[in-house]
Amino acid sequence: MNLNKSKIQGNKKAILSMTMILLLATTLMMAFAQPASAQIGATQPEKTTGYIDIAPRLIGVGQQATINLFIYPIPTSYAYVPYYDGYRGITVTFVKPDGTKDTFKPTDGTGIYDPGQTQALGAIFFFYKPDQAGNWSLSFTMPAQNITDTTGTLQMQGCTSNTVTFTVQKDPVLAGLLNGYPWAELPNSNNYWSYPINSNNREWNQISGDWLGSSSVINPTVYSWQPYGTGPNTAHIVWKQPIRDAGLMGGDYGSLSYGAQSSAKSSVVMEGKLYINIESAGTFECIDMATGEVLYTAAGTIANGFHIPKSPNTQADDSPTGNVVLESSYGHTLQAVLFGGSLSCYDPFSGTLLQSVSNVSSAIYIDGSPLAYGLRGTAPNYSLFEWNLTRLSPFRSFSTLKPLGSTTNWGDGIEWQKPLPQSILDTIPHLPQVGSSTNPFAKSLLGISSDASTLVVKAAPNQYWGYSATEGTLLWNLTLDYATTANQQICLYPKAAFIVFDVTGSRFNCYSMLTGKLLWTSDSFSDSSWATTWTVYSSETSDNNNFYAMMPDGTVRAYSLTDGHQIWRSTPFASTEYPNNAVPFVGSMVMVDGKIFACAGYSSSYKINPIPRFGMVVCINATNGDTVFTLNGGLRPSAAADGYVIATGDYDGNIYAIGKGTTSTTVTAQQQVSGSVLVQGSVLDKSSASSDASLTALYPNGVPAISDDNMSVWMDYLYMQNSTLQNAPPDCNGVPVTLTAVDPNGNVAVIGTTTSNYQGNYGFTWTPPTPGQYTIYATFTGSNSYYTSSASTYATVATAAATTTPAPTATNAPSNLATTSDLMTYIVVGVIAIIIAIAIVGALILRKK
Repeated sequence: MNLNKSKIQGNKKAILSMTMILLLATTLMMAFAQPASAQIGATQPEKTTGYIDIAPRLIGVGQQATINLFIYPIPTSYAYVPYYDGYRGITVTFVKPDGTKDTFKPTDGTGIYDPGQTQALGAIFFFYKPDQAGNWSLSFTMPAQNITDTTGTLQMQGCTSNTVTFTVQKDPVLAGLLNGYPWAELPNSNNYWSYPINSNNREWNQISGDWLGSSSVINPTVYSWQPYGTGPNTAHIVWKQPIRDAGLMGGDYGSLSYGAQSSAKSSVVMEGKLYINIESAGTFECIDMATGEVLYTAAGTIANGFHIPKSPNTQADDSPTGNVVLESSYGHTLQAVLFGGSLSCYDPFSGTLLQSVSNVSSAIYIDGSPLAYGLRGTAPNYSLFEWNLTRLSPFRSFSTLKPLGSTTNWGDGIEWQKPLPQSILDTIPHLPQVGSSTNPFAKSLLGISSDASTLVVKAAPNQYWGYSATEGTLLWNLTLDYATTANQQICLYPKAAFIVFDVTGSRFNCYSMLTGKLLWTSDSFSDSSWATTWTVYSSETSDNNNFYAMMPDGTVRAYSLTDGHQIWRSTPFASTEYPNNAVPFVGSMVMVDGKIFACAGYSSSYKINPIPRFGMVVCINATNGDTVFTLNGGLRPSAAADGYVIATGDYDGNIYAIGKGTTSTTVTAQQQVSGSVLVQGSVLDKSSASSDASLTALYPNGVPAISDDNMSVWMDYLYMQNSTLQNAPPDCNGVPVTLTAVDPNGNVAVIGTTTSNYQGNYGFTWTPPTPGQYTIYATFTGSNSYYTSSASTYATVATAAATTTPAPTATNAPSNLATTSDLMTYIVVGVIAIIIAIAIVGALILRKK
């Protein structure tokens, strides 16, 4: 059977893959245990036996059950060698509670076999949704058939399987194959976690997700949107690493810096690790996202991350035809690789070069798919092509992790190639080649629709063409009444649409990638002259609802993807450092967790030196445009994953991770006078950045944990060398600490709450109600900046809390002393009398001596 080309497969298939492996494990073991002593010419027709089962046996109406059937012996040829075409003609019958039957030929879950055809091991698994409550039964039949190949014809008997019964109820059932029950709950937002994520925790896909870069691999992050996980709510810095030369030169060079503004570094995040190129070094680093530890440095440069689907043929490499799939489980395995120049592929775990291909043409890859699309050629001869990496045999050997050199010709992977129409511009000899960013007239592949059906080509300054991604036929063409340059259009994800900037109308026009039709026109932004200079330099992103654009007038704006109206406009930061009287947004942005992280400062393309001051990363609420926090330092966001935002600093050349950090809490308890106990301790920031040597002198006991409200100024003080703050350190609040005690009888009670100070210390005086040994717990429950931590200690109280002594009654004084003044006079006279009596006694004793 020929292998059909597959497009992008959904996450659902991948999630179910491991479950299917378990279902078919018995089939595999028994299949490979078939006797090897069978003789050619055995009695024919050969007997077969069929088995079927369903899981779970109790299911709710409309829920999806999993059915597995298999036939013994496994399909073989006349020479008793594996027959990869499997058995055919399988028919299953479901008998419903009302006696009606549902009979059909099932299609194997891999989707690559004909209805009624088994896998090469004689098995089929598929899914079914029962529509009635009550008792059901299930069985299958297989007709007699001949298996014929070059060795001869083997006759196989037909068979009828066992009958299995199952029950369907009205209410949904919680079961592993239905909904993952008992599922792994998501961790509390204040609980620290890191990679690798245990595979039992399937539901954690909601809080984890790679950042594959922003160039040629199509996925949400190519358009600067991370749909999965959380993002920072404060400016807390978790770690920093030097990434390039930067900082003030000083002396004879005045205010010049070693490195003028640099664009955001090309960042890739996979498997909880950050991969980033070292500037001008020809190497890249692998950094632990949670700790900032550099795990290795490797030769080469990387541009994207990519998940290569391993060829389903890998289990059938000995197939005579080489194109029959031997699947023992549902789904497929993806291999993570790092893409570099000339399609150099590196192993993310070690940095080892896996594959290098010669004569590579620029292309757009679809993550998780073997397919890529692009343009190749020189003027006036351009071609649109589809490329399939599974056609290059070395890619099928990725599992061996062996270097393959550069012997593979990239052109061998082309599936189809279609010439594009020529225009008068194609005949101009001095124009750069196809796809050049310096030539606004060059043809370029703008993108592919989110359903992978349509390719959009920018054919000229005002022309766009739509082509079928299946066969390369022209579907539509669009001619605008205004011209655009190479950086004035952007594809939208996950919408099948693209936006073009109308420079004269100061508005965005949105067109369908499927038809080329105008979908909407945005509100004009000509009310701000600086906003009319908007261009695409990682200055926009989109989600399911809106399109977000950074503007040089110092605003970020949100436009509805439904009709293009402006939803909100952020408030600019006034500044006399810039000619537009505001800190402009012309830089980099990423989006995660309903928040936009944007760089406010000058465009890195201008390379201004001295560098303009007051550049910062701004976190904006994507719902209403409010500023959540800012962080000084000229930071340019480049990635968002696993709760962190990665950004490169213009002013110091460091790369920063912004997010929640770990903490440590300490507690001691010491008995004081009258049975009271002094409970004291500290809450410290244990993030990697806090261990910087420059902070040791300031905080020898550790950097204190600080409140969320003070985090921006605290980070500015600790890491950004804010001269004003260096001369007058900020007086910040600490974090709340809850104190709990367990008394000698095992009773638990919260004895109080307190707040640590700007040095990280706290203290609390407590008087226990009874004597004995107490266990005292101090807990910091976490915040938007830190994960939780706690500690415990013991205290032995020898004396219980003092009981109040009753005041003397009035009967101890003469009845005529009615007022406080009279009582005090009475007491004073009494004391004087006592003193006189003592003196007389002393005199008599002396006389006697």
